[in-house]
Amino acid sequence: MKFSFSLVLLLSIFSIQLQAQSLRGRVVDAGNQEGIPFVTVQLGENYGVISNAEGYFVLQLKTTNTDSPIIFSSMGFERLEIPLKDFEDEQVIRLKPATYALDEVLLFDKQLTAEDILEKFIAKAEENHQLSNARVQVFLRSNNDYKAETFAIDVEKASFLNRSERQKMNENIRNLGKKITQTSSTSYRERLTDIYAFEDTLINHYQKALNLINRKTTFDTEDIQNQVFLELLKSLESPNSFKVKSGIIPLDRDLSLNDMLEDLEEDQLKLPDTLRHKNAWRSESYKKHAIQFENDFFTSPKYYAYELVGVTKAYGQPCYHIRFTPDRRKGKYVGDLYINTRDFGMVSYTYDLEEGRKAMSVNLKFVLGIKANTFADSGFLIFSKNSDNTYYPKYIKQTNGDYAYINRSLSFKENHPNRSKRKKLTFEFEMEFNLIETIEYVGVEYQNIVPELKNDLSFEDYILIDEVEKYDTGYWKDYNIIEATEAIKDYK
Repeated sequence: MKFSFSLVLLLSIFSIQLQAQSLRGRVVDAGNQEGIPFVTVQLGENYGVISNAEGYFVLQLKTTNTDSPIIFSSMGFERLEIPLKDFEDEQVIRLKPATYALDEVLLFDKQLTAEDILEKFIAKAEENHQLSNARVQVFLRSNNDYKAETFAIDVEKASFLNRSERQKMNENIRNLGKKITQTSSTSYRERLTDIYAFEDTLINHYQKALNLINRKTTFDTEDIQNQVFLELLKSLESPNSFKVKSGIIPLDRDLSLNDMLEDLEEDQLKLPDTLRHKNAWRSESYKKHAIQFENDFFTSPKYYAYELVGVTKAYGQPCYHIRFTPDRRKGKYVGDLYINTRDFGMVSYTYDLEEGRKAMSVNLKFVLGIKANTFADSGFLIFSKNSDNTYYPKYIKQTNGDYAYINRSLSFKENHPNRSKRKKLTFEFEMEFNLIETIEYVGVEYQNIVPELKNDLSFEDYILIDEVEKYDTGYWKDYNIIEATEAIKDYK
């Protein structure tokens, strides 16, 4: 890496951590002693983590001032501060349900309606929610649950195979399909990234990357499909082009298979997985959530009914609690908004599809052999204030569930001048699957940076992704992450 002296100094300051100083604990409800998920655990204004779904957390110590408070705040619970000197490792922190008096709210000349509050939030969103000239260290964890209901490829015609060879090939593919559909595939990905957000540029720098996947039990249908297609299409290698049809629909009258085969062969190479720093689409997604509110319950309020439930505390802030439900056919989501009573910034919001609704649905099963829908679409976001009194995402959780069914046939006919020598291949493939993806982001640390830093940033092209079959709890030692759940720790 090539850095200027000022950049080296700046990054060194960012990276200072006291070795072997990890604070571990669990946050529980003082009443029923159950773990409280997604509690913000702050050490100072712009540094901290969040508890996992079971209430557990781990925070790397980043100060020598033992009087500094560790601040715990959550939805519907009283804010709690514990001096660093009084915190014990593996401590259980008990939060009490919050009570909130209306006279603490900033009063206006008239009683605000839910629509008034939403309108004020939208009017001030650009001012309140910014991400520019800032570095945010973000930990990301994603989880894919894939279940294939059907995986079948049937070779109906192959001029280069005799009947017994074709039957044997179909039998092998059927056995592969049974293996795929008999089990669900689960895998996890974890990334730690420094996101440098400038006014018109976004730069990301990966610190570490981990894939948790057991290749013996986890099937990637796309990889398997490509492998099968590769074996089939290699038999068609020819200097001549091909006519391609799907059912009765011509797709190409002059297709060269060379490029397609090269791509498929490259996909089969077992090269080490890498992450390129310039590939910042996950970081772009984080920034999008930081400054844009594009869900239709923000942009198209005419589709929804809004109810002002009351005033409550959310993550230590006095908030208007607004509940929304569909009011017209185009509205699909239900959820809750928590908007700061003082500056109308968004402190937190949740959304989910109303029961029985789908975010997207296409059914061309009997026309084109395609059916797809998005049956799950939910989100939960928490925003924290930085030293500039603007908000950035402290925590983002999104879950998407997709169903797809495809039943198509493909036929290849060689454009050979001698009709009797033309190679022909026809096969039908049928696939049906459900895929649920959950993505979590935690904004671990926020730092203001100067615009000139953009010219000094320089990183290697990529980092290697570490791949393991069993989770190592020491992999993220000395880094701030979401503590792994029991399901991750027990992954096989």
